[in-house]
Amino acid sequence: MSRLPVSNATDQPQYKPPSAILIVGAGVFGLSTAVAILSSSLYAQTHLTIVDPDLPDLEQVQNDEILQYKPSAHTASIDSSRIIRPDYANPAYSKLATEAQEAWRSGYGGEGVYHESGLAVVAGRKGSEYVEAACRNVQDPRRKAEDHLKEPTHVERLNSPQDIRAILGLPPNYCPRLGQPESEQLGRTGYINRSSGWANAEGAMRIEMRRILEHGQDPARLILRRAKVDHFLFSRADNESKPSVFGVHLTDSSCLKADLIILATGAWTPSLLDLTGRVQSTAQCLAYLPLTKSEADSLSGMPVLLNLSTGYFVIPPALNTASPSASPTLHSATSTHEEEAYTHHLKVACHCHGYLSPTPMTVTTPSSTIHLCPSLPSSSPVPPPALNGLRDFLSSIFPSSSPLSLRPFSSSRLCHYTDTPTGDFLITYHPEYENLFLCTGGSGHGFKFLPVLGREVLKILEQRGGEWQRLWGWKDQQIGEWKGDGSRGGERGELLENAMKEGGERERRSKL
Repeated sequence: MSRLPVSNATDQPQYKPPSAILIVGAGVFGLSTAVAILSSSLYAQTHLTIVDPDLPDLEQVQNDEILQYKPSAHTASIDSSRIIRPDYANPAYSKLATEAQEAWRSGYGGEGVYHESGLAVVAGRKGSEYVEAACRNVQDPRRKAEDHLKEPTHVERLNSPQDIRAILGLPPNYCPRLGQPESEQLGRTGYINRSSGWANAEGAMRIEMRRILEHGQDPARLILRRAKVDHFLFSRADNESKPSVFGVHLTDSSCLKADLIILATGAWTPSLLDLTGRVQSTAQCLAYLPLTKSEADSLSGMPVLLNLSTGYFVIPPALNTASPSASPTLHSATSTHEEEAYTHHLKVACHCHGYLSPTPMTVTTPSSTIHLCPSLPSSSPVPPPALNGLRDFLSSIFPSSSPLSLRPFSSSRLCHYTDTPTGDFLITYHPEYENLFLCTGGSGHGFKFLPVLGREVLKILEQRGGEWQRLWGWKDQQIGEWKGDGSRGGERGELLENAMKEGGERERRSKL
């Protein structure tokens, strides 16, 4: 089997790479793994196939046309911006994120992709323990939590709502118009890490595809297949203790086969495999507020603000970046503010426990098909209650006298996370099937690791993953409430269908 070690002359385990690998999925986990494989001399003789419904046609795409390639809008990684931070309560994640951030600073995602705006991490009554632990780790990711070293100059404590107002540029006497306490809107305490920031996710993923295409001139080495996987192909020899996955069946009735299948399908993973109690899709809400050039100028020095009690965050505009394709109405919008056109945007979103969307379906197994009802991605719009929450969050930042306080959003959408019970990734061989490797469970924080994730995936693939092999390994089912890693705010277990009904009922009542 592809993952079994072979012995050399000294009887030391030595990994034998498979002759053919199939990666299902072209998001952060899939493409970063593909780049690592194509960049490694160990896999020089390995044939790689990537399959995804939104891949470009390798035979038609030229390197100079890749800037027109639009990555899949369905993946959680594709958006105008994703937070880049080493701000983790877990020191291991903090250290790996620090390494990834150095790559972002060095231009990994391309020129103008990474923006070091600073990140203010705050909390109200809940979430303060995570904030405190993250603050300790960003002071020095290499140190132990119990050490007490002097804080570096890039980290500044925020000891009150007044401190938080100050780093956002709000006036000292600012009073939000909402009825709830200010400390719960903006947070009670926290810190600002001026060496954190954000990256243009769509632009970075386009560059990641360019890296793959640079290796794809030889069709004997790489094939990109634009298709959707329907189910796995299984076999079981008489001498095998468990079934093997030897390929996938596509919705066009064709098949792809390989010695090793890497499943990197993100939030759609539960539609192909029974991962009850281990992986589920949750819907997070985001929206864009259109800005004029002068408004963008005035907000360009604002840090990213992340409230871990509520989950709400806001990412400032980038003056040298075009408006995102994720908000297509932004380009055509016109401002009534001095007849100045909307040319930029402010992103507001919620990093929370998210909405669940249980979906009845069947999954193919070696012996039968089983009926499941996992939470899967939905094509639903953002529920009105969620939009109201985003609006209230903005109202806590901008005074009622500001035109931004009540300006309509230019667009909004759901972003689908692939959550695990602990918030750790799921990168491991499947214990019940030979030749199936899982590479999923990003839990809303995987994108920032794009420069280093593929390297760590290969280490686990080759059974030398160390700490990550344990942390990202197969765990027992967890039925019931999932706690995550402590960085998520909001309510748990909310159903998307109920939120949509609630919004519709409120609209109906308002018209009576």
